[in-house]
Amino acid sequence: MTASAGGAWIRDLAELTAADARAVGNKALRQGLMLAAGFPVSPGFCVTADAIAAWRAGGAEREAVRGALVEAYRKLGCRVAVRSSAIEEDGDAASYAGVYATELGVQGEAALVAALERCIASWSEPAAVDYRAQLGHHDAALAILVQQLVPAIAAGIAYTRAPLDDSRHEVHVDAVWGLAEPLAAGQHVGDSFVLSHQGRLLRRRIGNKLQALAVDGFHPVRPERARVACLTPAQAREVAQLAMRAENLFGVPQDVEFALDACGLWILQARPLVAARAAGGAGLERYLAAERRRLAAKFAELRRRGVLKGADVVLSNGNVGELLPTPTEMSFGLFRDIFAGRHGAIVAGRKRLGYRFDARCVDYLYERVAGQTCFNLEVDAATFGVGNDVPIDEHLAAVAADPALANYPEVRLYGRERTEAQALAARERFGQGMRVAARDLRARFEDGILPGLAVPAGLAAGVEASDPKQIVRAVSGLIRFLRTGPCVEFVVAARLGFHFAAEVRNRLEAVFGIEGEALCARLLSGLPASLVTRQALWLEEVAQGDRSRADYLAAYGHCADNELELAEPRLAEEPERLEALLANLVASGRHPAAEFARQQAERRATEAELAGRLMAAGFSAAESADFFEALGFAQYCLPLRETIKHHYTVVHALIRRAVLRLSARLGWPDGLIFHLQPRELAAMLRDPAALRRRAARRADEHAMARLAARLRCVPAVVFGSRLDEIGIPTARPAGNNRAWSGEPLSAGKVCGVARVFAAGDGVPAEGWRGDEILVLRGANLGVTPLFRLVAGLVVEVGGLLAHSACQAREAGIPAVALPDATRLIADGAPIALDGSSGRIALLDPLPGVSAHASRLELPTATV
Repeated sequence: MTASAGGAWIRDLAELTAADARAVGNKALRQGLMLAAGFPVSPGFCVTADAIAAWRAGGAEREAVRGALVEAYRKLGCRVAVRSSAIEEDGDAASYAGVYATELGVQGEAALVAALERCIASWSEPAAVDYRAQLGHHDAALAILVQQLVPAIAAGIAYTRAPLDDSRHEVHVDAVWGLAEPLAAGQHVGDSFVLSHQGRLLRRRIGNKLQALAVDGFHPVRPERARVACLTPAQAREVAQLAMRAENLFGVPQDVEFALDACGLWILQARPLVAARAAGGAGLERYLAAERRRLAAKFAELRRRGVLKGADVVLSNGNVGELLPTPTEMSFGLFRDIFAGRHGAIVAGRKRLGYRFDARCVDYLYERVAGQTCFNLEVDAATFGVGNDVPIDEHLAAVAADPALANYPEVRLYGRERTEAQALAARERFGQGMRVAARDLRARFEDGILPGLAVPAGLAAGVEASDPKQIVRAVSGLIRFLRTGPCVEFVVAARLGFHFAAEVRNRLEAVFGIEGEALCARLLSGLPASLVTRQALWLEEVAQGDRSRADYLAAYGHCADNELELAEPRLAEEPERLEALLANLVASGRHPAAEFARQQAERRATEAELAGRLMAAGFSAAESADFFEALGFAQYCLPLRETIKHHYTVVHALIRRAVLRLSARLGWPDGLIFHLQPRELAAMLRDPAALRRRAARRADEHAMARLAARLRCVPAVVFGSRLDEIGIPTARPAGNNRAWSGEPLSAGKVCGVARVFAAGDGVPAEGWRGDEILVLRGANLGVTPLFRLVAGLVVEVGGLLAHSACQAREAGIPAVALPDATRLIADGAPIALDGSSGRIALLDPLPGVSAHASRLELPTATV
């Protein structure tokens, strides 16, 4: 059936009416309605939802769709843009911005079919499926919009209201040279214009536009045009007036994408600006405003009760943001129940090591800000007391001056203040006690305590019980087991590893200056294999046929991209991910066992060289022995921390299984139960209807939190005196967009292709070639098998001792921590990465560049 034979497969934009909404989706429908209303909209057609369903079914119907598609394209006869137009996309409930693929500059029938297939494939990506599930759009269908491509001289986006403040009567217009995709993706900052609703220019800012996107890729902007406004005041006013016409047409504030060519302005799409509405109906703005009010009230109450006494309240996403990004209620509740509170693992572990603090304060260690996990710096600092008053106001002032200090503050902040002789003596005594504790930990684990980390058989059996009450009791028992067993050992090993790594780093920096940090990174590479490192070695054995898949899944089937998120499926539930990992390992040509042996040899060579350098620097034999003892403790405890985490995340998989079985017994929708707290499971059995309503409300809030994370509405460091910063999407930093400087995490120099995954994006197991550089918000242990497949790593959160940094060193790939990396670096961009200096540079596309280049000269960064 063709368009002329009834239009079941193809619909011309000029023919669309409101009755076509379920056939063509909101994006195409709005284009058609604007075209009918006289807006400058380029011609095109829509491949209907029925056509896409027929295409996916294959067979004769696919050929019929293909014929209709080609016929419609021949009539259009030009380069086109191919965009998704899902049924729920660009609606009042959700924009789906950036969720599905967009293909620009498509020319030719074969290219059109390929672009169509890529758009269809993006609809099935795990991240897209998850996004629909969070919004309750399980049955949303896909249509695809094909329009004549506007050969843009300049393009951009207009908001008819300030994004998070509907009361302001201003139109915000941002524009760049060329196509608007880099601007929409947050990769480029262009020119900004603010106009009144009547079209008067109120203010403008002209950006330094160094690159422009054309249909054949990025091109440099001529220097004389880089600082020239890409819209004249009259053009900016015309954009604003068109955007306001769109608001009047559709009745709500609009997010309008436009392009300017030799013929004038064109509207590429318009969607409701108030798009972030979940099923509960509360907008993102109201959700964030409620969060600000809640936090202000909580901080005031904690001050009134004397729990918080510092000059300000500081919450940091640094350490825990890597572990629990935007967790569900159950995952956050489990984390808090295990580690926080006066009976939690942090109190037990740190007090075992000799830290002195009031255990009651740890009740308030963790907080969520718009769904993002944070720790309270004042409470955290208190748990590092060594017998002296903690100078909390000094710490808070330091973080106010440099918020980066709130990322792993136990390494970079605590204990560095100037202290009197008596306090220094107390710290020295504490340091000696830490050495005693490290020797004890090594003796206990070498004496066979490791089997004590295994789950008691009775608790494991309780998960499989038929009585829901028994399952709930098993979950409670598993939480107690974690809180009093493996997680206490984890706290001890982690704290000792951090303590001695900080001691090594501080000594090296005192002797060698800035080189000390890079030396420390090399000394903490190629450490004795943890169970996480063994995972990569076993993967190679499976690929070679020396180990079975069943053995691998028995040991590592509990893993996930983020094992601490209970709502996330485990590897054993999706064994196809193992097949993808194996295929990628073979395709990459990497050999983890040989690489690990080489890393160990390089570390030992660095240690041998360092011994001579310390002697030349004036170290006595006793001082050198003391240094190498501290280094040995760090090298032992850090991989032990990873091994213990491997054991305790086995229990998370058991808890997930138990919770899913409870959900199935009650007939709840998939995933809804993860929006309850662990302690609410018993109440769920008594009053399932009330708890189901509570879980549904929290699911709506979690969808808001995920959206807030994608929009970066929560700063990495939140100050109680500046809660109004929550809800203002952070702007992409201005400055040099070809070179950046971050914190070195793992040594080495490579060049490769950036694969960028923003907050909330799933990282696929398949499709890796070996020359990619992963760019992520943060990397949990579940992502680390990919470290053996890729060339390098860039993360936004995490420090030298973060899980991702430790595993990058174990994998032998360079790694750098760079705030805002997922917005600074464009997906697909060729970049050079220096893990020793922390420098990253954008490269000109060069055919045949090796992902494993041995030497690279990087320009100096200015960001």
